[in-house]
Amino acid sequence: MVYKQGIEEIETNTIIVDRLQKELGKKSVINEISFEIPQNTIYSIIGPNGAGKTTLIRLVLKLLNEDEGTIYYKYGEQKLAALLENDYLYETKTGWENIVFFCSYFGIGEEDYIIRAKEYIKQLQLESAINNKVATYSKGMKRKLSLIIVLLRNMPFIILDEPTSGIDPVSRVLIRNVLSDLKEEGKTILLTSHDLSEIEKCSDYISILKEGKIVETFCNNKDVNNLEQKFLEIIGKSEVANEE
Repeated sequence: MVYKQGIEEIETNTIIVDRLQKELGKKSVINEISFEIPQNTIYSIIGPNGAGKTTLIRLVLKLLNEDEGTIYYKYGEQKLAALLENDYLYETKTGWENIVFFCSYFGIGEEDYIIRAKEYIKQLQLESAINNKVATYSKGMKRKLSLIIVLLRNMPFIILDEPTSGIDPVSRVLIRNVLSDLKEEGKTILLTSHDLSEIEKCSDYISILKEGKIVETFCNNKDVNNLEQKFLEIIGKSEVANEE
């Protein structure tokens, strides 16, 4: 939706979420959430299981309709790409065949993806497996292939839900480097993860979600010295213990 409350706000932000509310099964899952993501930043949302992260992502992606509130998009609702928590790949096809298929589906021409795809494959160290069937891939390899496919859409706003799930320590560093490159290209990234260490290393801004509400938002590095400690203080140690 076009932002009508002042052009300056949407010019400096990729997305503005204004008093968003959503009920599922007569339970309030999202409770008057408001936040804005500055352009060309990595903005992370963290919280325990059941906090509402997945529902919030689905609302931003328009997979769900909000009950109340509004979401404003600088580039429009269609100018975003998302990596969801689960991988949706064709396991009987090779990694490269998956790339070709999805790029064709999204209407991306060969001249727009082949060079970039090869660069991402090299950067994420999938070269030795890219011509193997996805059924032979580990969870981490599937995650990296899914990320490549999402990035090849070349959208200005990228949503990554648990991008390092099942990823080994070396590959986490590789993905972190990719995110840094994307930011340098001027892209904006909305990130959700339970991996607080990775969130702390790559985020510019962090919001903590609890029971469908954003209880605190802060500038990373500037306002926090230890994200895990801050998370425990805000959410409560008992909730984190139950999550594990």
